[in-house]
Order: sequence, then C-alpha cells, then structure tokens
Amino acid sequence: MKIWKNKPLLTDIIVFIILPFLINLITDSLGMEKFWGGFEMLFSKPFVFLCNTLIIASTIAPGFILKRFRYFWVCIVSSVWLILGIANYILLSTRVLPLTPHDIQLVDVLPIMMKKYLSPVAMAIICIFLVLLLLTLFTIFFRTLAMPKKKTDIKRPLIFFVSIITSTAIFLKIGIASGMLETEFRDLPKCYTENGFAYSFSASLVGSGVSEVEGYDMNLMDEIVAPFKETSANDIKTPNIIFVQMESFFDLNSLNNMEFSQNPVPNFTKLKNENASGLFTVPIIGAGTVNTEFEVITGMRNSDFGPGEYPYKTVLLETTCESIAYNLKNHGYTSHFIHNYLGAFYGRNKVYSNLGYDYFLSIEYMTGYEVNVNGWAEDKILVKYINESLDSTQGPDLINAVTVQGHGSYDIDSGYTKHLTVTECENEEMRASYEYYANQIYEMDMFLGELMEAVSSREEETIVVVYGDHLPSIGFEDDDLEGRSRYETDYIIWNNMGIDYEKEDISAYQINSKVLEKLNITDGVINSCHQNYKNSENYEYYLQALEYDMLYGDKYVFDGKNPYPPSLMKINRRKMTIHNVVKSDIIDDTYTVIGDNFTKRCYVRVGFKLVPTQYIDEHTLQFRDHSVEEGISITVWEKDIGNSDKYQYKNIQNMNTV
Repeated sequence: MKIWKNKPLLTDIIVFIILPFLINLITDSLGMEKFWGGFEMLFSKPFVFLCNTLIIASTIAPGFILKRFRYFWVCIVSSVWLILGIANYILLSTRVLPLTPHDIQLVDVLPIMMKKYLSPVAMAIICIFLVLLLLTLFTIFFRTLAMPKKKTDIKRPLIFFVSIITSTAIFLKIGIASGMLETEFRDLPKCYTENGFAYSFSASLVGSGVSEVEGYDMNLMDEIVAPFKETSANDIKTPNIIFVQMESFFDLNSLNNMEFSQNPVPNFTKLKNENASGLFTVPIIGAGTVNTEFEVITGMRNSDFGPGEYPYKTVLLETTCESIAYNLKNHGYTSHFIHNYLGAFYGRNKVYSNLGYDYFLSIEYMTGYEVNVNGWAEDKILVKYINESLDSTQGPDLINAVTVQGHGSYDIDSGYTKHLTVTECENEEMRASYEYYANQIYEMDMFLGELMEAVSSREEETIVVVYGDHLPSIGFEDDDLEGRSRYETDYIIWNNMGIDYEKEDISAYQINSKVLEKLNITDGVINSCHQNYKNSENYEYYLQALEYDMLYGDKYVFDGKNPYPPSLMKINRRKMTIHNVVKSDIIDDTYTVIGDNFTKRCYVRVGFKLVPTQYIDEHTLQFRDHSVEEGISITVWEKDIGNSDKYQYKNIQNMNTV
C-alpha cells in the first residue's frame, strides 16, 4: 500500500520496469510479424523474454541518475527501440533478413531502397511519424530545461541503476552458459526469432569481424600452410573465366505445389543437365547480395564474420584481401567487374580495388539498356559489355558479372510482358507476385541463353560459372522447396575445354577454388586451404584461422606483411572521344559534341571551365556557352574517368537543328 502512496517510486517502477516490458512485447511482436508474437515469446520462452526486457531496461537505466533529464532520456531510448523494431518489421517484410547494426552502414543507400520497396503512402506515414516524434522530443527537452532545479537524493537512483545493470549481466551470463541464448548466428532470421530482437540486435552490435581461433599462433599457421604448393607454370591452363551472379535466381522447377505454363528456366535446365551442377549454399536470404559475392570472390566464409556483417562495408574498406583476381594476376589475367546497377552501392567502387580488380563498369557508364517495371536494368545488356571486355585484351580475362533484374519488390500484377503464367499455386493471394517473379526469371534465363551463345561462338577457351545469389524475398519456406533449403540456390560450370568438373553440392565460398583446382592453379592461401583440406575434419577451423590471421591477426602466413597492394582500378575502360563540335545556327551559343562513349554523367569543359551539359545519347552531348571561339580546347569530363582528349574547336560547320 505504501508503494501506491509513494508517487516517485511508483513512477520509477512504471518507467524503468513496466515500460521495458511493453517495449519488448512490441519489438518481439514486430520481429515475429505476429500481433501476439511478444506474448508467444513471453509464455514459450520466459527466461529469454526476461533477458530481452533486462537489456532494454539497462539502456533506459542511466535515466535513474540523470536527475531532471531522466524522463527525456527515457523518451529518447524508448523511441530508438521502437524505431528499431519498426525498421526490423519493414526489412523482414521486404527482404526476409532482420535488422542488424551493420545495416546502419547502408544509410547512404536508404533513400534508393525506400523508393524501391515502399509506396509513397508508406513513406509519407513514416515521415509524418518521425516529424511528430522529433517535435515531441523537442517539446519534452525544452519543458525539462524550464523546470526548476531540485535537490534530489542520488542514493536510491544509483541503487536502482546498479541493480538493473548487474541483473542484466548475471541473467545474460546464465542464458549463454546454459545455451538458452545463442552466440553463433548462422541462420539470422531464425536466431532473431529464437533469441528475441533486443538480445539479437545487441549481440550483433558487439560482434564484428572474424574471431580469433583457439590455439592461434605462428606454429598453428605454419602447420596449416605446410602442404601448400606453388603453382607450376608448366601445368596450368589459362582460359577466360566468367562468373555470372544471377539476382534472386534459382531453379523454379524445385518449387512444391506450384506449376507454370512453361519451364521458367529452359536454358538453365539444359545447362544444368549437360554440365557440372548442384545446389549452391549461400549465406543470405532475400537480400545482401554482396555477401554471396564476397564468398565467391574471396573463398572466405561470411558466417565467420559478425552476425549480419557486410565485409564490403567494414574490413574491406580498410585493407586488401586475397581474391580470385589477385590469384590470377600472376598468370596474365586482366580482371573486370560488371554490374548493371549503381557503382557506389555497398561501396563496390572502392572495395573492388582492394580485391585486385583492374576494371569496374557499372550502370552509370552503360548505354542502351532497358529497365523493367520495377526500375531495375534488364540483364540482357550485360552480354554487350562482357563481349567488349573479352575483346579489349589479348590475354586471358577474369570477368565477374552481377545481374540485378530479378530484384524485388514483387507485388506487381501488370505493366510487364507475360511470357508464362502460374497455373497452380496454393497461396492465391501471392499468385500475382509469383507470376511477376517467374517472368523476370524467365527473361534472365533468356539473357543467359544469349550469353552462352555469344561465348560459344568465340574461338577462345572459356569457363562460365553461373549461380544464384539468394532466394527472393517472396516468402518461400523450406516446405515450399523440394530437396533444398531456403539457403540453397543452384550453380553450373560450363567449359569448352573438355574439363570434367564433378557434379556436387557446394557452398559459395568453395566455388572459385573448385574452378581453379582443375586449372592446376594453387595461388593464394585461402584457395590452397580449400584444395587441401575440404575433406578434412579441421577444414572449417583452418579456414577461420587463415581468415583471422590475414585480416585481423599477425599475418603469420605472409611473414607479417600483407602481400596484396590495392589495384589501380579504372572505372569504365571505354575511352571517351570527340570527333566534332558543331555550332547551331538556330539557337545562339548552342553547340553539339559528337563522339563516342559519352554517359549521363559527362560534362563539357570549354577551356578550363565546366559548362551545363545535356546528354542526348552515347554519341551526342549539347551545351550552351558564349565564350567558345576559334581554337579553344574542348574536352568531355566525367569525375571517375577524367577527360577525353582535347578537341580544338574550328567554326567551319554549322547545324540546322538542335
């Protein structure tokens, strides 16, 4: 009865105990995508629920000792947890994977993703909510400032604060020691569901990079690399090697309880039946393309890094790393990366230099491409640029092409060409989404057919590796898939050299080593690890030890020094040229630049001055400037490429049209 009369104590109980309980209910319900999800966790896993509540309470607890600003602190922290919970719900609805702290590193691409996945109404609601929240917080802050200072006893608040922090630490230690709370997040969506949002997000926050393995020292690393052999120049084969990463692609014929009016992947089916193929285990579902890409390029296992971590946005921004590009460089290979999306997305325009690539071509430097109803570039344009890359060198080429057409969202029922229909499915509400997705996959398969025809017609030894990066964010569960899990797509290895690659199921981090082994190329310690230990019981332990040593440890395998200098990667190897500059006789001071390989990012430079420029097409630019005179130098400039050769203007030819 005394508690009810003691208003300060009652307020503290409500704010610092009941409020965290309610926040945990809400965030777990959002994380499980069920209205009563929080109560399910409360009654099915009460200890886990308690640990999550204590984590939230411990973040609110500093308010105990902040005196008059205590409730302002409570409002800020509570708002942050609710925003995180809502963001987690949105991500689960669009990409399957839950929110991790590493997603905050992708804030630079947030506007692009919101535009792709959220309707204007949803974005408007989010903006209104955030504005109201900020206004509320500002109001509370300034009202707090206006309150008179009161002398308060710090003893009781300090006891409360220490009690909550200590209780949280004790219960977490008990949970981890007993196995009720997991510490290894192999299956991220499942781990979030089993362990609660607050714990899972917090564990992801403190976990980053590859952990040091037990027994790590120079002797261990010497033991691991002892059987590794150098590549013999007399025995190797050096064909062109093309990796094609297909966005959200897998064999749709493996879907249970779904039928189509025709085979959605006829070219891939033929390639799979006639060549080495199998299931392809990837580290992600629905999104996170670069993590599959990372495994394929480096041979490293993404699950050895922090939960939800994108190495492209962490360690690879700071250091170089073994990759298939580096491993082939000593054998005369020129390496190209081609992607029909923005070059800066996931930091690719910076990271590929740290992976040893010579050239990078992204959508900004492509012309003549078409986009689907979702705004993603269609993949057929990549055939042109893969061919150009192969034509550009005399020696062997390594090409990594990453597609984008199969990306979501999939809630589309019209506005696209229907090559096939869904004739049977159990979930009628999803029929339109399934049908749109299947038609995009069909067009990607047509691109694959065109690419294989182009490669086959070349008189060059070539290996083509095709694989899906992950399943789509369309709600497929393991029960919907025949003979595979949600983490398994498909791959094929085609070659015109008579090399007999084995049909087997593999993981993404094993495929580049599988390709190189048949070519007798053993360069690289990660590559050699796969080739020497893939059937060993110490395989995963040795692999993690090498990853840690190379990226975070003492680099014993390199005698203490990283052997991989960043490459002098060039953006867009296509050279811009000016053939003519023509003055219009209709509009004053208007000029047309005629040349080759212009992009939408180009500007005309008159003398030393950049002038406003209109892109017409890859051969034509227009600009207006009153200072153009006989003999002045004109160049075309693009920030990542630089300048074209200088063109000396001669006023000898006018145009009648603009």
